[in-house]
Amino acid sequence: MELTKYKNHRDPKYLNWLRQQNCVVSELKAQCAHHVRLKTNGGCSLKPSDYFCIPLTNDSHTTGSNALHIIGEETFIAQHSLDCIELFSFYLKKYLLEQFDFYYMLKHESSLELLANLISIIEVKSTPNIVRSKPISAAKKPALKDDYYQKSKKLKNEYDKELRKKLKQHKSLQPQKKSEDDEFYQIAKELKRNQQKVLRAKAKETMKITPLKKSPEQLLKLEQAKQLRREQEKAYRIEQKKRHAKYLKEQNC
Repeated sequence: MELTKYKNHRDPKYLNWLRQQNCVVSELKAQCAHHVRLKTNGGCSLKPSDYFCIPLTNDSHTTGSNALHIIGEETFIAQHSLDCIELFSFYLKKYLLEQFDFYYMLKHESSLELLANLISIIEVKSTPNIVRSKPISAAKKPALKDDYYQKSKKLKNEYDKELRKKLKQHKSLQPQKKSEDDEFYQIAKELKRNQQKVLRAKAKETMKITPLKKSPEQLLKLEQAKQLRREQEKAYRIEQKKRHAKYLKEQNC
C-alpha cells in the first residue's frame, strides 16, 4: 500500500511525544515535528498524516541556513540520506513500547506492510473504549380498569362524537361553487364581460395619438428634401450605368 492511500490521521499525543525525541539530523533534543510531504498523503493545503512526521530542531526545520524549509524538503532528505519510511516505523514502534508497553515483533514483511500494521495498532490502542450503558427499558403503564377510568373514557368518546358532528355541520354551511346552469351566475358573468369590453374601448381611445399638423414652411422644407434625395439617387444610377458600360467595353476589347 502506498503512503498516498492512507487517510490523514490526527494524533496530537503522538506529535507531542515526537517533539520530545532527538532530532534525526543533529541528535539534539527536537523542538518540532515536521510533516513529510514527499511521496506521502499530503496535498494542497492539506497536511499529511501525523504518523508521517520526523523530529527536528528549529535550526534544522526553519531558522538555519540549510534548514528544510529553506533548501526544500527533497534536497534536505537527499543531503542527509534520510529513509523516511524507516524513520516512521522506528518512531511508531518506540511510541508503542513507551506509551502502551507493546513490543512489536519483527516479521518477514516489507517496510510498507510494517508501517501499515504499526499505524493500525496505534489507532486501535489510541481509541478509548466507550462503555455504553444498557438502555433502561421504559416501564409499562399499568392498565387502569377502575370506575373513574371508565367514566373518563366514556366522556371523551362523547366529546369526540359531538366535535365530529359540529365539523360536519360547519362544512355543510359553507357556500358551494356556482354551477354553469345557475341563472345568477350567468348574469354576473355577462355583466363582468360587458365591463371589461367598455374598459378596453376606453384604453384604445386614450392610446390614440392625433397627428401633428405641419406648418407651410415645414411642408416646403420636407418637399425640398425629398426632391434633393430624388436628384441624388438619379445621379447615382447614371454613374452606375456609365461604369457598367465602360466595363462591358473593356471586356469586348
